[in-house]
Amino acid sequence: MITFPLKTNKENAAVSPLFGKAKFFAFFDGKNLSIEANPYERGSKLINWFNEKGVDTIVMKEMGARPFEAISKTAIKVLYAGNDRVTTNEVLENYKTNSLKELSIDELQKIVKEHKGDKSSSCHSHSHEGETKKSCHKKMVAQNPYVFLNK
Repeated sequence: MITFPLKTNKENAAVSPLFGKAKFFAFFDGKNLSIEANPYERGSKLINWFNEKGVDTIVMKEMGARPFEAISKTAIKVLYAGNDRVTTNEVLENYKTNSLKELSIDELQKIVKEHKGDKSSSCHSHSHEGETKKSCHKKMVAQNPYVFLNK
């Protein structure tokens, strides 16, 4: 079974960029799709919930350190949803055609850096003397494509 975070519980909702803080999660067992509200406020607690539900694959855009650490202790595989806005139907189609990239540990660690406040990978964790937030963000996106997945 796969799962992925959603912004809403509406039909063909967009994938949420915020894994642990997503309001909803879609579950797909190969035939049926169900959407459930996120019962937790943190991503690390979700991993136990996923294990209880039989999830073996997570599709995501970005993830924090705690869920990453929890996932790394399991056999759950992590697939990348893509940079652009992605809908439920697109994720399912890409999953069925094996078009989703499996993220390596190194790629996942780059995503996690942003959530740990690593000053080298986050334009939100330092002052912007001599540059605008927009130009800083653009530079960070170029340097860390797996950290800033939405812009």
